[in-house]
Amino acid sequence: MKLRLHVHHVHTGGWCADIDDENDRQPDDPYWCVDQWPTLDAALSAGCAQLARLVTTADLSRISGYYEPALAA
Repeated sequence: MKLRLHVHHVHTGGWCADIDDENDRQPDDPYWCVDQWPTLDAALSAGCAQLARLVTTADLSRISGYYEPALAA
């Protein structure tokens, strides 16, 4: 599975970071998400550290707990 770190600027200030896979790049169902980091560097550092942890985990679960088995094929 390929995971992707998505970081974007929030209109109210700060940065949002989440991790999705290649099949579901929607921000509503990430593997990990933090709403507000004060700087881009902080969001990237935290996201990369969490991505490294997820890569070593056998059982990945999304924040919502929803998983579509058909997408795993």
